[in-house]
Amino acid sequence: MLVPPTMKSGLYYRNDKILVEKRPVPVIGRGEVLVRVAVCGICGSDTMEWYREPKARAQGGLNSGHEIAGEIIQVGEGVQNYKVHDRVVVAHHFPCGNCTLCHDGNETACEAMHQKYIEPGGFAEYVRVLEKGVQHGLYPMPDSMTYAQGSFVEPLGCVVRSVRKTEPVAGHTVLVIGSGLAGLLHIKLLRARGAGRILAVDTNSSRLEAARRCGADETILAAGEIPRAERVYVCTAAEVACQNALKYVEGGGQIMYFATGGPDMKLSLPVTKFWLAQTAINFAYGAAPRDMGEAVELIRFGTVSVDDLATHRFGLDQIGEAFDLSANPRENALKVLIEPIGDSLM
Repeated sequence: MLVPPTMKSGLYYRNDKILVEKRPVPVIGRGEVLVRVAVCGICGSDTMEWYREPKARAQGGLNSGHEIAGEIIQVGEGVQNYKVHDRVVVAHHFPCGNCTLCHDGNETACEAMHQKYIEPGGFAEYVRVLEKGVQHGLYPMPDSMTYAQGSFVEPLGCVVRSVRKTEPVAGHTVLVIGSGLAGLLHIKLLRARGAGRILAVDTNSSRLEAARRCGADETILAAGEIPRAERVYVCTAAEVACQNALKYVEGGGQIMYFATGGPDMKLSLPVTKFWLAQTAINFAYGAAPRDMGEAVELIRFGTVSVDDLATHRFGLDQIGEAFDLSANPRENALKVLIEPIGDSLM
């Protein structure tokens, strides 16, 4: 495939300033591949201004896209396991696999998770995958998987890690606070894992309707009376929800903080009460290779369906509108996808 010298790249400056700029197509080297991006989802973290703006200022614009599915169109010298036209999911980061944290199963706490192995990011027509990324960050897509489905592998992988850290869940009553994309994926996976009763909480009634469609047994407006549960998953950055989760967990149960409200958010923890009740608090960040691989299989076999979650699709030229919809959800928006090339339904 003939690759042009320049490409469009969506660069983040702040939530209300995402510009499409012309940039050189990255040149690959030995051990690297060039991927033509078919679909890249907008992650909730992409619109966290406290997290993204400092990096954007330092870099003169940030391409943070990391939920990437596409086609390999160039292969560098020495690459043996991939070829041109291979369809892949691209992970932008991964653990080292060798440190104590990795050996203990805490792979996403590994310092290597804060390194980036792609250039520039998935909100572009093409992305260069560095040599380590080719070795550890590519996941072949089954023939039956669409590119849109492939873009869900990374977010689902993060949820796989969340649920993995709170197992067993089979037979337990679970409470999912927040019915955005992360909460809905939790509901779907918890249902597949055999959770007993699934309760969903949100401030938005339309999102609670989506939660019920995704498998929740009971939906509750946040202002209502919320029952206690044996597993509580916090899938919203709202500080009040993070604090209230401490009241909703049963003794001997577990809380999972999947979302965070900012760098300075603090919890007031009833230590003695939790000590007596033997309640555990967990945190989940990112997805390790085993989580990504499992997510591919969950989507491949329909164990976790994702097609109903992709509510909006935009071309790269409309990325500003797409970010606005993601940062300020309306129109029943759940997952917003960017299609840089425009033929990703193939």
